[in-house]
Order: sequence, then structure tokens, then C-alpha cells
Amino acid sequence: MAVLGFGDLRDTALPTLWDAAEIAKVRLQDGASFEEMVREAGAALQEFNGSLLTMAHYGLLFAVQDEPEMEYGIGTTAGFEEATEYSTPQPYRGATSGHTLPLKAYDRGLGWTFRYLKKARRAKLEADVRQVVTDARDVWQQKMLTRAFKMEGEMVGSTANASVPFADGGTTDSAYVPSDSPEGESFASSHDHYLRHAALNDANLAIALEHLQEHGHASPFDVCGARADAASWTALTGFKAPEWPGIVYHASTAERAGGVADVSDYYGYVETDYGIVRVWLSPRVPTNYYWLHRRYGAGDPRNPLRVRIDKAWGFGFNLVPGNWANSPVQMLVAYTEFGVGIGDRTNGVCVYIAGAGDYTTPTIS
Repeated sequence: MAVLGFGDLRDTALPTLWDAAEIAKVRLQDGASFEEMVREAGAALQEFNGSLLTMAHYGLLFAVQDEPEMEYGIGTTAGFEEATEYSTPQPYRGATSGHTLPLKAYDRGLGWTFRYLKKARRAKLEADVRQVVTDARDVWQQKMLTRAFKMEGEMVGSTANASVPFADGGTTDSAYVPSDSPEGESFASSHDHYLRHAALNDANLAIALEHLQEHGHASPFDVCGARADAASWTALTGFKAPEWPGIVYHASTAERAGGVADVSDYYGYVETDYGIVRVWLSPRVPTNYYWLHRRYGAGDPRNPLRVRIDKAWGFGFNLVPGNWANSPVQMLVAYTEFGVGIGDRTNGVCVYIAGAGDYTTPTIS
């Protein structure tokens, strides 16, 4: 008997003697067809894909590309010289460096037996579909923040450190030197955006912000910190609570409870010597860590992160075609291919609060 080995995407076509129309007639206990559930699952994922660019905080962190390579200018020492009547100016060219963006595949199955589908209630399957969307959001957010806080390079293909972090003192790419700032400040390859501070206070926050401002990034800045550290952020001298238009902050606790019905995307704001910092606190970030950056808008190449996608699969999450018809076990597979790398290597400063030592990469939940 021949051994066929692993099944792959070539095997998703219907067998010759399977009748797709008959399979589509399978009805749930409350009368809904499985075919309808497939369409609803696909529609739910498409709606989620559309939300990726508008997702609070995350939607403005990245630009998207389908090429693997990134190339950008680096600092040089050449410049203008005083001209004389007979001398020929020395020609110079711009220097560049670059890195590679990762691309990884992720999938997540939904499976039911044929007999279960005949007994299942629509609400049960709708709950399954909602969980797929929840899991898609989780993997998207987790991968974004993992790359943002990670100081190590990542292997792409067979090349170590091909995907690099923010400016890291030349650890992953000794040729990288940040370009001169708009104000004329020069930098060395040892320039490092991964800091360890003894405490979270106004002075140390200003030191970290200077690492963004000196590269030409201007206020307003964003900070992504740990929700567990909320009290430390609100205790800063420059902290300002958020305001809601049209809501009066009453003196009485009971009046306040009845009047404040809106919710801000930010915990508040911090006024510093370098401008305003909008405070975003996430339960995914462990205590004593925060990341400063400047968001430039959806798709802007100056954003701190860059998402690589596969042309064949497009942007977001999809249902693998054909897998739903594998009777007597029905299955849906949500599938995506993307990788998160660094966009602008100067647009990110990561800080670890500790009494001693160096910055270490946290685990993002």
C-alpha cells in the first residue's frame, strides 16, 4: 500500500465523488447552514483586518511593505568645503545601511465533527468565530510589542541579526550610525536607545525623551508602559489627567460617578522639557518597563515599526480555502503571514527601571 505522506494545500480540493452542494446543506440545530457560518467567519476576519489600521494605539505604529529589505541613510563625516578658483571639490556620496524584515506564518484552526454540527446551536459556533478574532488580535498586538521592546536582533533565513532593533550601540550592525540631526548633532555607532534607569521620575523621563528629540522627532510623543505601574506615572510632577469634552468634573464622588461616562485612549499626559508625552499603559507590558516613540500616522515610513506581508496572502487574516469541506470532520483554518521589524531605528527608546545592571528584554504577554 502506497504511503502518501503529509497532506498539504494541494489536497484541499474536493474529492471527485464529493458533492459540494450536498455538504453545504448541512443544517445546525437552529436551522443555520454550515455554509452560512463559513461566510460569517470570513466576514468577521475581513472586518477585523480593516480594524488593524485604526486599532487604538497599534494602528499608527507601523508602515506596511511586501519586500524583505530595508535600506536607509547613515551618518557620514563629509561636508561642504570652501571653494577656491582652481581647486576641484572632493566628490562624496551618501552612505547607507539596511536590514531584513522577518516573515512568519501563523494559523489557528476551528474544527467540528459532522455529527456535532447537526446538533450545534448557532450561538456556539458564533462564539467560536468571535474567539478566532480575539486570538488574531492577541497575536498581532503581542508580536508588535515584542519587537518594540526586544533589544536583540533576529535571524531571517540563514542570516543572524538580519532583523535589527532600534539603535543599539552597534551590537547588531556595527556599520549603523544615525544620520546627523536637523539641528546638526552628530552621532557615533555606539549611540544606544536601550536604557536602564534607577527610578521612574521626571528627570529620567526627560533623559529618555532627549534620545528621540535629538533625532528630529518632535512632540507629542507616546509612551507604552506597564499598567501595573500606573501609580508611578500618575505620581510624576508633570502628569496631567485626561479631560473629556462636555463633562464637568463635580466635587462630589457620587456626582462624578454619574457624570463621567466617556473613556480616554490614554491614562493621561506628562508635560516635559521636550513636549507632551501621551501615556498608554498596557497589561501586556511587565512592570518596570516602558517604550517611548513618535507616531506619524497610518502607513508613514517614519513610524517605529514596519510590517512585512506576503503578496499572495495580503494584509491581515484569511480563511484557507477548501478546508471547510473535509467531511466527516469540518474545519476552518484562519491563516496569516506577517513579520514585524523596525522601521525608523531612531524612533524608539526602551527603558528598564532597576537599581543596577543593563537593559534586558522583557517577555510580552
